[in-house]
Amino acid sequence: MSRTGKRLLLVLILFAIITSSAACAGTGAGSTGSGTMSAGSGSGSAGIAGSGTDTDKEKGENAGQTDALPEKTVIRLAYTAGGHVFNAIAQQQGYLDEEGISVEYVPVKTDAEVFRGIKEGTIDVASNSGTNLPLQMISEGMDLTIFGGYLLTGCMPIIAKTETPWTGIEDLIGKKAAFEPNVYAVTGPLLDRGYDPVHDITWLEFEDQADRIKAVESGEADFALVGTDLNYEVNKNPGIKVLAYASDILPDYSCCRVEASSKWVSENPNTVKALLRAWIRAMAYYDAHHDEIVSLMVDVTGREEEFVRAYLDNPRFGLNVDPMRESVRRAWEYMDRLGLLDEEAKRINIDEHVNTALYGEALDECQMKYGKENLKFYEKLQSQFAKNNPIPEPEDEQ
Repeated sequence: MSRTGKRLLLVLILFAIITSSAACAGTGAGSTGSGTMSAGSGSGSAGIAGSGTDTDKEKGENAGQTDALPEKTVIRLAYTAGGHVFNAIAQQQGYLDEEGISVEYVPVKTDAEVFRGIKEGTIDVASNSGTNLPLQMISEGMDLTIFGGYLLTGCMPIIAKTETPWTGIEDLIGKKAAFEPNVYAVTGPLLDRGYDPVHDITWLEFEDQADRIKAVESGEADFALVGTDLNYEVNKNPGIKVLAYASDILPDYSCCRVEASSKWVSENPNTVKALLRAWIRAMAYYDAHHDEIVSLMVDVTGREEEFVRAYLDNPRFGLNVDPMRESVRRAWEYMDRLGLLDEEAKRINIDEHVNTALYGEALDECQMKYGKENLKFYEKLQSQFAKNNPIPEPEDEQ
């Protein structure tokens, strides 16, 4: 069945459900305490279990089963100091409660902790570990599925001393840079321009990104690139200037994807869809209540307003729940060309590790129930989904 036909089927089924007074999700009281987001009981939504290239074609075939309960009601989310904007909104506005799920934060300081937690089963979902790192883990044999997004573009600045001239990313060639070549948003375009950035640049690696700023200050490094959370530190440093941002170089580069073990996604499709619906609604709220969200994130993170505004007010800070298959494919290709993936990556079809069907169904269900409240928002998301998540060609499925 074509996608249009499936959507028509979805509309007819959901219309019948709505007219018989069935709800998309249940409701319940919620409370917050000791780092755990709690929600009352409620119903989730049915989805396509598992991951792989066939899920896009299956989108809509189970649509309308919105009375299905989430398989798990507690989701353990890896949580960094910067917080999670969508989840904070979803908790505050009761969207998690209405979906019958709660999110328990698992504090982490490093990405190594995140992927170790997924392997050991102490973390269900990760959303702040970039795109390059989950792709590297997949190339090394870790069975992960990307099913959503968080930051499409983070405001990741390339910095240098204030007196440093800058004409473009070619200025990095032959210089010392305090970040890693796996930042494909920079090294990928250099490849396209005929350079070999892995060898044409001297890479200085620091486990603590704050040390990258110090390396530029001391002259140890000519340039550095730091994460979104470091914008405040950069802005208040009079000896440092921002030359460009990663998204200036590679638009929609896919900053942070949402991933979990493929087994967890396969076993909990209704839970995944419930979480995605809550985050999609949070995204709509975020778009319409910016200043309120600044205050919310100040409360949630415990950081001062200036720190939060340093990234939330930056127009390059782009949040989006869409899994963005095309951006993931591009990242995978760049990292392969850079020689940053395991040799086994040649045998891996990355499409089999990107599930777009669950997000697509969650988006359809949200639009069906809440679309009249925010028509343009849902039309924009549907357009983005169609553009960025094409069905893989048959030969890609071999």
